[in-house]
Amino acid sequence: MKKLILALSLLVLSLYSMGNSEKINDPEKKVAFKFAFLTDVHMNANNLEISSAGLKQALDHAKSQNIDFVIFGGDLADLDKLKPEDLPKAESVVNRFKSVVAESGINAYFSIGNHDRYYTFANEPDPAGFKLFEKHFGDTYYSFNHKGVHYVILNSVQISEVTRKFCVGPEQLEWLKADLATISPETPLVVVTHVPFQSLYYPAMKGEVRDADMFSNFKEVWDLLLNYNLKVIFQGHQHLYEEMFVNRTHFVTGGAVCASWWGGPLLDTEEGYMLVSVYKDGSISWKYMDYGWEAGK
Repeated sequence: MKKLILALSLLVLSLYSMGNSEKINDPEKKVAFKFAFLTDVHMNANNLEISSAGLKQALDHAKSQNIDFVIFGGDLADLDKLKPEDLPKAESVVNRFKSVVAESGINAYFSIGNHDRYYTFANEPDPAGFKLFEKHFGDTYYSFNHKGVHYVILNSVQISEVTRKFCVGPEQLEWLKADLATISPETPLVVVTHVPFQSLYYPAMKGEVRDADMFSNFKEVWDLLLNYNLKVIFQGHQHLYEEMFVNRTHFVTGGAVCASWWGGPLLDTEEGYMLVSVYKDGSISWKYMDYGWEAGK
């Protein structure tokens, strides 16, 4: 019931369409650097050529914006339904994804999504499904610093032993506390998660409020982040572009590179990505970019 009330409060008080995106071209603000947030590519063996071409087009577009790096928000590929004997197929999809990113020449950071899990590794069961991702992309949660901004990449597709829902697990939560303790409360902080803290996906798509597809202990993590100079939380998973602002927190769900799974727009969200500007005064703004992909062409 509390989650329902919170979601309704966000719906009534916090949804807006422009927000900080209007500041992107403000001539009075000096840009320190830019980066891109690309989420939900959904490359798989059945759409390998289409998704490879689309990802390349998105990266080329982002590169033309003079970005310093790109952060991928999860669901890089569709691996979670593959069987143990499909390991060569899973590896080929991941390797194609990596090759497209490498050919772009853009420095890249990666988040894990629910579809990036593969449940076999070295011919042994992998119950969490993280080991193949770790082999190719590194840790499933980590942080880094860039030009005075601290970035935290969360793994929100861990499964709670209590609720059996998506969560940020206890070990990761302790890591997060220790990581944040290394920065000043004034340091600009950007957080990335695949599964959202909050989202209006179901009201938009179904006309109903549900707490599905949000990680279950979001409030515990959020309360921790509020002790710092949290600029924005970038989210994936929902394939919609949405912005919410509540309790000093911007939640930005970054649409999808593949939009409706390479089948065209999802509602009014085209295939796209977030272009993010970080200004010399420490402020941050963002804009959803349609990179020009059209399904079937």
